Amino acid sequence: MKLLVLINFVLLLFINCEKKSSATAIYNPGQGGAGNATIGCTNYDYGNWETSYYVLPYPVDISYTVNLSHCTSSYHAEGRPDQFGIDFDMPIGSLITATREGTVIHIEESGIDGGFPNNLVVVQQNDNTYAQYMHLTENGAIVSVGDVVEKGSHIGYSGSTGLAGYPHLHFIVTIESWEYPYVGIPYNFKNTEANPHSLQLGKSYTALPY
Repeated sequence: MKLLVLINFVLLLFINCEKKSSATAIYNPGQGGAGNATIGCTNYDYGNWETSYYVLPYPVDISYTVNLSHCTSSYHAEGRPDQFGIDFDMPIGSLITATREGTVIHIEESGIDGGFPNNLVVVQQNDNTYAQYMHLTENGAIVSVGDVVEKGSHIGYSGSTGLAGYPHLHFIVTIESWEYPYVGIPYNFKNTEANPHSLQLGKSYTALPY
């Protein structure tokens, strides 16, 4: 009997979390996992990484490990809205910087670490794509809506809000809209080691001067 009650409780909790996630209309990614060793999504054009528009979303000389990357597993599996998302393993309070120029169009920072909502900063880039920096800590946005940012501008501080599962930065670039379910696009980074199909799961990448 106790086991049946416990099972019912877990099912109710799952249903409530699913409803809450859907109501936010923005992505709350799940916990990182082991995934597989693929590097990028094989059937997409990434362009030359050495001339990429993007730099890593953290300061020069800092390194972080990639826990999930393009077309790996979980919410990042091929065919999912976040197939082109990257999870950087960052302690709460780590500085996040802009990967590319643009204008801040949306901020959510009311969530507390380990709770909802999913805090994020959205930057509309010059080609009308959207760079999204997710799971920020409570009141973790440094920028304001309307601010113009450059590569390396301070965006905010990482956290563990939404369905993060553990402290990390979830980064993705989307087209047409930033709201979930969005459509991601492939990208790589010019200020680190060779990454023609973007960053490899399980590796640590140092941000180099650019």
